[in-house]
Amino acid sequence: MADTGFMGYLKSELEKYSGVYVPVKASWAECLVTTSAKTSQLHPNPSDEFCIDKVGPSFRIIDEYSRKFREAMARGEQPFEEPLEVEKVRPDGYMILNGHHRWAAAIVSGIDKIPIKIVNITQLSDIVNMLNKSVRTKRVTFDLDEVIFESDDGTFEEAPKSVIGEDFPEKVRLGVPALFHYFHKNDYDVWVFSSKYYSMDYIQKLFKKYSVDVDGIVTGTARKTASDKDSKKQIEQMIEKKYEETITIDNEMIVRTVRGAGDFDQFQIEKQGPKWSVQVMKILDEVI
Repeated sequence: MADTGFMGYLKSELEKYSGVYVPVKASWAECLVTTSAKTSQLHPNPSDEFCIDKVGPSFRIIDEYSRKFREAMARGEQPFEEPLEVEKVRPDGYMILNGHHRWAAAIVSGIDKIPIKIVNITQLSDIVNMLNKSVRTKRVTFDLDEVIFESDDGTFEEAPKSVIGEDFPEKVRLGVPALFHYFHKNDYDVWVFSSKYYSMDYIQKLFKKYSVDVDGIVTGTARKTASDKDSKKQIEQMIEKKYEETITIDNEMIVRTVRGAGDFDQFQIEKQGPKWSVQVMKILDEVI
């Protein structure tokens, strides 16, 4: 398919599903057993740069993937090294979250089936439900990618035992479960954020393995486009109305804001000091 031919196909797909896409939750079992889909079942994400006129697809990247795919197939190998991350949608099929160029290259190369990984990312309705469910008026937030799954000193919790069909390769920083328990004991909701496309149920199950709960899960936060601005503003307003106090914790800093205070408190975490979680608790024991 020539460049112009693919662009025509992309345009028709976007027009076909414009105003029709509805994300739906896939069950844990469906996420587990569904490992591939036909290219015709995969739909472009209108919010992705790939589909935006001012940016659009890179045909250089598509050509590179196409060449790699054809070379792999010529050797009798599987062309895809990693599955596309997708979200189940109504009325049919899956919307691509990550992997538009590989999807395009598969179409160009005549590949009919593509490996996929279904994820249930956070939607506005999920955030509304999480806020309505909670009775607390304080919260603490952590970045999953840069704080919870990273460690400056290289120390992590012992990995939970896995069962058949349930594997959690992420390492959780040492002290995180104790810290989550500390905040719940002090009547704070625990929220975690990730720019990656983790399923909400996956994150819930992961922390259950460490005997702790999370109250708010927001995934896919890297998908920031013009079409998301209204939703983002709505979310911020709901959260501001819900919580009188928010504590944000990263690797080096604790920031505490109180609604109506007009200012914030900031506390330094020493890299060479005691354990990260111990420092956090010690600092906040003097504050909360």
